Amino acid sequence: MKGKSVAVVLLLFLFIQGNSSPLHPPDPMTAKQLLENIKKREFTGEVMDFNFNNVDLNQIFQRFETISGFKFEVDSEINIVRKFSFKGLEWDKVLYLILLNLELELQLDNGVFRVIEARPQSSRFSIYFLAGIVFTVLLVVLAFIFIRQAKKRIKIRQIDKKYPLPEDRVEEIRKSLDYLFEVEKIYRDELLSLNSLAEKLDIPSHQLSWIINYKIGKSFFDFLNRYRVEEVKKRLTDSRDRNSTILEIAYSSGFRTKSAFNKTFKILTGKTPRDYRVSNNYKAS
Repeated sequence: MKGKSVAVVLLLFLFIQGNSSPLHPPDPMTAKQLLENIKKREFTGEVMDFNFNNVDLNQIFQRFETISGFKFEVDSEINIVRKFSFKGLEWDKVLYLILLNLELELQLDNGVFRVIEARPQSSRFSIYFLAGIVFTVLLVVLAFIFIRQAKKRIKIRQIDKKYPLPEDRVEEIRKSLDYLFEVEKIYRDELLSLNSLAEKLDIPSHQLSWIINYKIGKSFFDFLNRYRVEEVKKRLTDSRDRNSTILEIAYSSGFRTKSAFNKTFKILTGKTPRDYRVSNNYKAS
């Protein structure tokens, strides 16, 4: 009787083993697989909840380090604080959504994910026939408007050349410009335009343009950006701004975008901002 019981138990055990599949933990996600998931928007990470309440990028990516085991390094030039909340999403999808929202991208370098600003990519999508027609028509309309405005500006300049402002009035306006730019440092206003500057000086914008073009010998934006670049140059070599990032200095000097700043700085100095900072010693406070 005892032998039969043992046999029954043994047969029952073998039956259960034969009809059940062994449980294996999922394979860990590799770095290349993570990049592929983000590229294809096909997410396989564990479903989780996320709640980032006004934290900086380093804290956000520390959470992803804990989840994934990967190492993330945020570019020191990126200084962003955001609030995000996600519920019931794969962790790699949450990572993708944050990168997309902040216009960032991952770059794998010797096993480390570097978080950098997204670089503009070459166009990879085709334009449908109807969209092509609409785009062409829009270009024609914009070209017509541009040509019409250009002709109007040329006409105004021709009139101004024939009938310039009196010299004492020109000198008065130039002194006001010097005060606004050198004392009030109005160029730090990122929204400053020819029209808004003309309003401050209480003169028509085309007269201000005439003074800057023919009396100072520069275009408005060249005149404006030279002041901005000069301030950036001083602060890049000032020890009091040692801990300020290049972009923080650029934005506080009036530049609105990183690309516009880098292009203007290189044109006026012949160097990139980073090279300029490295090649010049800090001045004493």
